[in-house]
Amino acid sequence: MNNFFVTHEKKDCNGCGMCELICPQKAIKMLMDGEGFLYPNIEKEKCINCGLCKNRCSNNINKIKNDEDTYIAISKDKNILKGSSSGGMFFHIAKYIIDKKGVVFGVTFDENLNAHHEYIDNIEGIKKFQGSKYVRSDLNNAYLNVEKFLKNDRYVLFTGTPCQCEGLRKYLNKSYNKLITCEIVCHANPSPKVFKLYIENLEKIKKSKVENIYFRSKENGWRNQTPIIEYEDGSKEEENSYFNAFVNEMINRPSCYDCRFCSEMRYSDFSIADFWGIEKIDDTIKDNDTGISLLNVNTQNGKYILEYIKKYLILKKVNTKEAFSLNHHTNVPVHRNRNKFFKGVCSGKINESNIIFYLNKYVKKPLYRRILSRVKKYFNDILSQ
Repeated sequence: MNNFFVTHEKKDCNGCGMCELICPQKAIKMLMDGEGFLYPNIEKEKCINCGLCKNRCSNNINKIKNDEDTYIAISKDKNILKGSSSGGMFFHIAKYIIDKKGVVFGVTFDENLNAHHEYIDNIEGIKKFQGSKYVRSDLNNAYLNVEKFLKNDRYVLFTGTPCQCEGLRKYLNKSYNKLITCEIVCHANPSPKVFKLYIENLEKIKKSKVENIYFRSKENGWRNQTPIIEYEDGSKEEENSYFNAFVNEMINRPSCYDCRFCSEMRYSDFSIADFWGIEKIDDTIKDNDTGISLLNVNTQNGKYILEYIKKYLILKKVNTKEAFSLNHHTNVPVHRNRNKFFKGVCSGKINESNIIFYLNKYVKKPLYRRILSRVKKYFNDILSQ
């Protein structure tokens, strides 16, 4: 049982905040550190050493093997596909819950581009949760609100990272037939503080407020990985310094380098992701660069819902291990400049006036590695001729 309350190491806390909610003495507060991540702080004078936080921590995983099914999945509706990051699975699962007069929890940006969990109970509201938000979301009172709706006998779909979904299950501490969890097979959780500084730096350079950021816009196709920034003055630009730092593992939460949920073994009712490497699994699936989902259905509740929504989908069952071997199934390595970068953030040396410069500087490969890459590409090109 390695969790923060045992080891006191940051890598053993995923920041779900469940411990603050269940503490009977209200002795735990989630506080932000210099890197921009939340961790529990215990007021020792209030603590009665009941051990509840340690025993219920969401990083304590019960390794129960689910009988999962894995699919190539694509929405038949082109409009839904266009508004989704990959194959449109979230929309169809969410619509099922809305049709049951239920409530859907997901992540959206507020007017200041702070990522946070909200809930909706109508079809139109689903749109705000579609699209990737590559920053750790603020859960607000999501767990409390989920519990309230479940106690009122409402269907609830909760969508989040695997650790957020597990945090909810540990908070509730009981099964609800009307609770459906859908986890994003996430790459990692980047720092909200870094994201905020990045947005402020963009605004200083452009002299206009950032109105929206589309991390996975399909304007240039599903496989395009360059975010599109929209400004208040109506202009747009493609800018990828923050995104590059994210995918190169430089700005992520310490626990993401030692994630307990990163494998083909999944615990939520559904797991959804982009299906990268689809051509190696099944070259008969036509990829028009509009998005293909990897859909894991892990529970009987998930399989029941799939029976209802499959008429809206193009589905093909595939081998789970093979599918995950091409997608996110192992922990990400720590970037060599991560500590140096965050030391600058914590000290204020890296700030809203220069963070883009440092994101690019520290992510950039050393000269010898760039030379080796070019040489390798040169010989590969010759061999392929």
